[in-house]
Amino acid sequence: MSHRAFLARASVSDANTVRYFAYGSNLDRGTFEGTRAMKPRASTPCVLPGYQLAFNVPGLPYVEPSFASVRVAPADAVERFERECHGVAHEITEAEWARLVATEGSYDVVDVDCVGYDGAVLKCRTLTHRTMKNFGERAPSARYANLLRNGSRFHGLDAEWIEYLDALEVFEPVDLDPMQRVALAMSVGPTLLAAAPIATAAAGKQIANGDGRRAVIDAFLETQDVAWRVQNEFFEPWIKGNRK
Repeated sequence: MSHRAFLARASVSDANTVRYFAYGSNLDRGTFEGTRAMKPRASTPCVLPGYQLAFNVPGLPYVEPSFASVRVAPADAVERFERECHGVAHEITEAEWARLVATEGSYDVVDVDCVGYDGAVLKCRTLTHRTMKNFGERAPSARYANLLRNGSRFHGLDAEWIEYLDALEVFEPVDLDPMQRVALAMSVGPTLLAAAPIATAAAGKQIANGDGRRAVIDAFLETQDVAWRVQNEFFEPWIKGNRK
């Protein structure tokens, strides 16, 4: 099927399907239909007003430092793409949606109103992520940024949006010396020990509320936040001098 026919299929949801607004790597057909094994009934280009694209999802230092999310635009946002995020409304089954949420890990689910390029309002669900204190927001890898760029082109998203993605700053790889690699490896155990009380406390609050999934997510995020604090305070000064 050509990509034009793929985009033109009917996009009206029924009781057994979900419209999922994708803005990150799930724009890429190879990722969404290949790696994730999703089979969307329709994929409709659209815009999410009042939200902005953010790279505030913690990844792996030196490899994939960040992943994409969307967050509510601040009231004082001025620039166009500080106030809207472009993407695709994939229509998938409830079972596919449940699998997607489970595999996306630490994201939260929100209901949003997207607007198709034809002006139609599309009731969607999407995934957003809290911004962690010690992580903030960081440039994505070139590999990850290219998934967004290529997916946006495939789905025919707004030309100015594609220009915006093309201009994104990307992570510059670093080449750590052997001693730095050893120091990083030795830091893992103490970091996990330091994070354990914080992660346990965070999980305990959610367990008390009867939310097991949120307990796991909160424990994971608190552990990541401690790990990035160690990264910021001890290793960030090193890698600035090790750019390739």
